[in-house]
Amino acid sequence: MDLKKPATLFEMNPKCDYCQQSFEPEPGYYFGAMFISYALNTALFISVWLGLEIFYPEYSLGLLLTLIVISAIILLPFFFRVSRSAWIAIFVPYEASKELG
Repeated sequence: MDLKKPATLFEMNPKCDYCQQSFEPEPGYYFGAMFISYALNTALFISVWLGLEIFYPEYSLGLLLTLIVISAIILLPFFFRVSRSAWIAIFVPYEASKELG
């Protein structure tokens, strides 16, 4: 991941360097990861709202929306990778025999 090249934030390796598991088993495989990303963003939005409610009760709607948008943009690459990792973990079981070491 290179912050100087924003397009690389959403690139994935084609396969695992260690076990050779393909990260793109079929076209459209990560469609379901969108729902995990939705859940993560919903949790983020609620967290920002509750944080403002607790620490700055006199907030305005503009401040709330600005903080939500900024935090969502900053965390977008992280949520993208976490949601894909969670999705593939649901369908590809972990095998301890392939563990490093």
